[in-house]
Amino acid sequence: MSTGSTLLVTFDGLRRDRVSAELMPNLFRFMDEGCDFLNSRSIFPSETRVAVTSTMTGSPPGAHGVVANQFIHAVRPDDLFRTSEWEDLELAAQAGQLLDCQTMGERMAAAGRTMAVVSTATKGASRMMNSSAHAFGQPVFSVHGMPVSTPDLHAAVLAQLGEIPPAGAPNSARVTYATQALMEVIYPRHNPDFCVFWMNEPDTSSHKFGVTGAETEAAQRMTDENFGHILAWWQAGNGPENIVVMSDHGQITGHAQLETLDIIPAEFGRASIGSFSGIYLDDVSDARKAEVVDWLVRQDFCGLVFASNAGGEAIGGALPWSAVRNDHARGADVGFTLRATNCDEQWGPEIDGCIFATWITPGGGMHGGLNRGELATVLAAQGPAYRRAFKSDVPCWLPDIIPTVLTTMGLSTIGSEGRPMVEALVGEDARFGTAPIVEQRLLSATRHGHEQYLRQWVIEGKTIIDCGWTAGTGAWAK
Repeated sequence: MSTGSTLLVTFDGLRRDRVSAELMPNLFRFMDEGCDFLNSRSIFPSETRVAVTSTMTGSPPGAHGVVANQFIHAVRPDDLFRTSEWEDLELAAQAGQLLDCQTMGERMAAAGRTMAVVSTATKGASRMMNSSAHAFGQPVFSVHGMPVSTPDLHAAVLAQLGEIPPAGAPNSARVTYATQALMEVIYPRHNPDFCVFWMNEPDTSSHKFGVTGAETEAAQRMTDENFGHILAWWQAGNGPENIVVMSDHGQITGHAQLETLDIIPAEFGRASIGSFSGIYLDDVSDARKAEVVDWLVRQDFCGLVFASNAGGEAIGGALPWSAVRNDHARGADVGFTLRATNCDEQWGPEIDGCIFATWITPGGGMHGGLNRGELATVLAAQGPAYRRAFKSDVPCWLPDIIPTVLTTMGLSTIGSEGRPMVEALVGEDARFGTAPIVEQRLLSATRHGHEQYLRQWVIEGKTIIDCGWTAGTGAWAK
C-alpha cells in the first residue's frame, strides 16, 4: 500500500444537520476530532448517480456528461436512459458515450495503484463508483452480485461470510454484511490504495419513512455502529492511512405528489420528469426556448428554471446552465426543479419540503433539487494527511474530494475540475494549510412575478452552488 492510501466511506442521503452525538456518536466524534468541512455541498441535480459520478471523476456534470439520474441519450432513442440500470450504462459505455472525464479507477490504473469498491447501493450507482473496474481487473463487491461484482471477489466473500442477506428498510443486514466484507475479505485480499465503501442508508429509509422518521433514525444508528467497527479496526493498525467520510446529498420532505407526470405539452418535445426535470425540444431555437420558459414559470409546480441560448447566456426568465455547472451537450434544452420551500429564509429537517413526481408517499424523503437541505453534505477526514481538530469553513463540493485524495497520494489532478482542499492538508507542500480567497454572489431571474435565486461561492475562478430557491409567484405554498 502506498503513501496517501485512503478509504472513502459514504453515508448515502445523510443531511449534515442530522449528525448528532446522540444519533451518530462515532461519526460525530470523527468529525469533531478530524478535519471537518463545514460548508460541503452536493452537485446539481442532487441525485445519487450524478453525485457518484461527480465524486469519482472530480468534475461536475457539465464535464462528465451524466447530467441526471435519467435523461435522453442517443443510445436509448425511444426511451429514457436510466442510470440505475446496468444495461443502459453498458450500452453507453460500448458506444463510448458514458463519460467524458477520467475516473479515479483509470487514474489508479495509470499510476500503478490499486482500487476497490464495496457497495450496497443500486447496480447503476455501484457501476459509476468505478465504471471501468472490470476492464482494469479492479475488485468490486456489490450486494447485487454479478455483473456488478467481480466474480472472484464475489465468490470469496460468499465463501467466507455466507449468502448475502435480503434487502430491507432499514437495510441493516446488508450494510452490516458489507462492512464485514470490507474488513475481513477486501482489505486482507487486496489491500487497496483507494477503496470506496458505500452504505445506501439513511437514503433508503429516508425515502420510505421520512427524514426524521423513527426507522430512518434507526438506519442512522445502524450505519454509525458499522462505522464504529471500521474505526476500531483502523485504529488497531489495519487498512489505509486515511479515512474520508462523505454523504452524496441530503433529503427534504415530499409534501405533495404531481397528479400526473404528463405535465409538459407534447408540442414542446420529450420530457423526463422528476425532482429535477428536463425538456428536450423538437425546436431548439432560442425563440422556442423562450416560449417554453415563459410557459413554465406560470405553472404552480415550477421551481427554478434553466435554459441557455446559443451563446451560453441565460434565456429570459431562466438561469443559464453554466450557473449550475451542468452545461453538457447531453443535457436538456430546458430544465426545471419542482417547487420547494425557500431555504434562504429558514431551513431544517422539519421545515424543508417539496413537490415530488412519483414513487414515494407524502412525508417520505426526496432529493434532486437545490434546497439547502438537499445540498448540505457531510465531509470530514482523519489520518496523517489531514489536520486534526480543524474546522474548515472554505466551501467545497463533491468534485473536490478526488483531487484532494490524489494530492495526498502525490498524483496529478490534471483533467479534473475540482480543487484540492489544500487548506486541510499537512506536509511540506507550500500550498498546504493555506485557505483560498472566497467570494459570494447571488444570481437571479424574474418573469411574470416568478422569482428565482441561486447563491454561489467563487473560489479560484470556479463556482460552487450554495443553494437555490424561488419567491414571488414562485413561492412555496403547502
